[in-house]
Amino acid sequence: MRARLTAQLQALFLLMSATAASADVPFFNASCPRHIEVHADEGGPVYVNGEEAQLHRFSSSYYEATRGRTTISIMVNPDHTLNVSYTTGGGGNGICQVNAQQRHPRDVPQATPAPSLTISMRQMPRFCAGEASSRFGVRPGYITTNSAHRIGDRYVVQGYLEGNRGTVYFNCYFDARGNFLRVE
Repeated sequence: MRARLTAQLQALFLLMSATAASADVPFFNASCPRHIEVHADEGGPVYVNGEEAQLHRFSSSYYEATRGRTTISIMVNPDHTLNVSYTTGGGGNGICQVNAQQRHPRDVPQATPAPSLTISMRQMPRFCAGEASSRFGVRPGYITTNSAHRIGDRYVVQGYLEGNRGTVYFNCYFDARGNFLRVE
């Protein structure tokens, strides 16, 4: 009898968690390395490459959406901006670029602001590490990146990793709006 009650309570908790998750997740679109596209409607659901993912709510500011062997981690910052990252079953992981996001009403400015960066300068080194991880086939933890700096009409993040034949140096390039361009 006790085991049955415990199972019923667990099922009720999971149902409540799924309902709460779909009520809080914000609208956004994001692009991740490895051709992973993410879309979330305000209040849910979350789609990974066009297919609905299973959404889990861990707190009012952290969610995970799982579809197959891909997990999308969604962190809502105190200023209502988003950090989105991915992990795949094959060991790939990295930072996703948020392409569109609904602004919180209290964050909507009254005056016309200067254009904001798609990927902030602060997040560019982490995003670069994710892209370099995919390019060189190593975990982001084995990659070292420096701070982003502006050169002309673009941003550059320099980095390196220790390979079998010595140190490999690379640069990540972002356009003037903060969109990722390439790793060289």
